[in-house]
Order: sequence, then C-alpha cells, then structure tokens
Amino acid sequence: MEDSEFFRIKQKMINLDPKKYWGDDFDVRFYLISKIKTIERKKILDLGGGIGIISSELERNNDRVNLDFSFNELKICNQKIDKNIQNICATITDIPFKNDAFDFVISSSVIQYARDYDITNEIVITENKINQYPSVEKSLSEMYRVLRPNGKLFLVTPNNAYYKSYMFSYKELKKALSNHFLNYSLSFFNPYPKLSQKHRKLNMANVIPKLKSKLTSKQRLLNSLIKKDKGHEKQSVSFYVEALKN
Repeated sequence: MEDSEFFRIKQKMINLDPKKYWGDDFDVRFYLISKIKTIERKKILDLGGGIGIISSELERNNDRVNLDFSFNELKICNQKIDKNIQNICATITDIPFKNDAFDFVISSSVIQYARDYDITNEIVITENKINQYPSVEKSLSEMYRVLRPNGKLFLVTPNNAYYKSYMFSYKELKKALSNHFLNYSLSFFNPYPKLSQKHRKLNMANVIPKLKSKLTSKQRLLNSLIKKDKGHEKQSVSFYVEALKN
C-alpha cells in the first residue's frame, strides 16, 4: 500500500464521520486491505462490513457483497461510499447465501461480537480448560459453508493478551479455527506491549510504530508488524488469519 493510499483511506473515513475512523494509523485492517486489494474478478463477501470501507477498497471488477446487521450502516455504504456494492442486512450466524457461493470471505474485527454475545447470555462451553462459544462456532461454520472449494477466509480480531478484557485468547481462537478449517495460518499483528493502561506514552504498540513510520514506508511498516505463529501465545494488538476451504 502506497503512503498516498493509506492517507486517502483515512481521509475518506474522517470526511464521512471522524467517529468512523478506526482510531489507529497502525490498525490491522490497513494491512488486510493491502493483502486483498489486488484480487480481481471474484465474488467476495465482507461480513460485518458496516459502512463498506473495506469493500470499497476492493477492485470494482469484483462482485462485492457487504453484509451487516445495521441497516443504517448499510444505507451509508450505499449513499455515501459506493453504490455498486451489494448490501445485505443479516447476521454472521445465518448468512443468507447458498453453499459454495464466494471465492473470498472477509471477517474484519467482527467475530469477537459473537463471542461477547455468548458470554453475555452465559452460553459458554468449557472443554479441556478452553472456552468455546456456540455463536462463534456457528459463524465460522457459515463462513466455511459459503466459501467455494479452495476459497479463502481473511479474518482479523483483537488479541486479549493486549486488551485484557473480552477478546479472543490465542488458545480460544486456534481451537475455534481448527474446528472448521484444516488449513489456516495465524499471525500476530503489532507485537509491542502496553506497559500501562493509563499512560498513552507507555503504550509501545503505538509509540514504536509511530517512530518507525518516520523512517520507512507505510507498507513496510505494516509488514514489519506481522509475526508468524510459532505454536505459543504472543503479545499483540490483533490476530491476522488466512484460512483455506479444502
């Protein structure tokens, strides 16, 4: 991703509504866009895509579908972002498409809400000391179902090792993915620690990338923030996953 592209995407959100901006110049979703922007002439489903920022960054010769539970978000997508995107109001646990419908599925910082729903409604299942979430399992099952054979899922979600709240732990996410995808890769995005919950200057996940951004391009910076899974939990702001349907 060229630096000019990054600033254009950022400005697009700020011009629309500053509250819609992801709030971090080093958000994993910028890395995700850099990975999918070269896809052409495919059918792509963006789950929980909201106002359609990610869908609108895909090449227009793709068949782009933006699915979200919020009708108002979808309305903004249609009226202010890109009227050529097909908007569908639905949930990720019940995707209203037939089997093998898409070449690619994108799940960008949305599956954690399925996890939160199960925690709120006290329907968490614990097996071998690892929590499992029925709504998460249903969502991943649906993602797998609508992918064509050899289709790919791109999934990003926050890492609880950084947030220390109600996000996925490393073991939870690995277990959920392995229940549905035999072939997937997991990476840690932005592995720098937050040394204090109160003092922003002690948040190395912000400070170090900001310093590095003065010395290198945006794409090289984003690439440097990716660390491959080596079989054990690692501090990071987010998880980045690519999974194939075999």
